[in-house]
Amino acid sequence: MKWLMFPLLLSLAACSGTRALQASKSVPQATLEQTVQVGSSTREQVRAALGESTSIRFDSGDEVWMYTYPAAGAGGEYLILFGPDGVVKKVRRGAVYQLPK
Repeated sequence: MKWLMFPLLLSLAACSGTRALQASKSVPQATLEQTVQVGSSTREQVRAALGESTSIRFDSGDEVWMYTYPAAGAGGEYLILFGPDGVVKKVRRGAVYQLPK
């Protein structure tokens, strides 16, 4: 019976993956860069200018919002980190990588 535990635990671990953060809104890159200012833009300002998007809130009070923007090739992603006070702490942008089919 003990020999069944390992395959059972292995199959449970394989089924318990997390879903990746996916953007719900595409915005031109220039609009993102003009709207979002580190240290001064607030959640309310970003929401009013860009609209709702996918977000993740952490126990620390930080929150991450994700937008995509059209670009040559696959496009790009724009992540915004808000602090507990609701002000932008950091931004990150980069290419969205797609696996070859």
